[in-house]
Amino acid sequence: MSDLHTSQLRVVRLPGGGGLRVIGAVDLGTREIWRKALETATASGPPVRLDLSELSFIDTRGTSMLIAAADAAAPLTITRPPRSLRRVLAVLCPDGPASLVIEEQETS
Repeated sequence: MSDLHTSQLRVVRLPGGGGLRVIGAVDLGTREIWRKALETATASGPPVRLDLSELSFIDTRGTSMLIAAADAAAPLTITRPPRSLRRVLAVLCPDGPASLVIEEQETS
């Protein structure tokens, strides 16, 4: 995968092919890039890792797409998601999405 990007959203491979880093916002204008990024990330099967430490915003549709991708590629690990995403996940999945692992610390 070559990097996917617009002026509002960039998705780049992590060093060593260990997943993807998402930079910017996921919303109506960037949803197609988000869909392609999730497809790419899950195509090779588990483990799937997304570094969301630089994700500034994700709308509810983007969050639903993330949950669906996690269900398809279980488990899917997200690193340092923004607080807003954690709040939306708590509402959409009160018991926590079983296929989504949330890590607060960046791993090497």
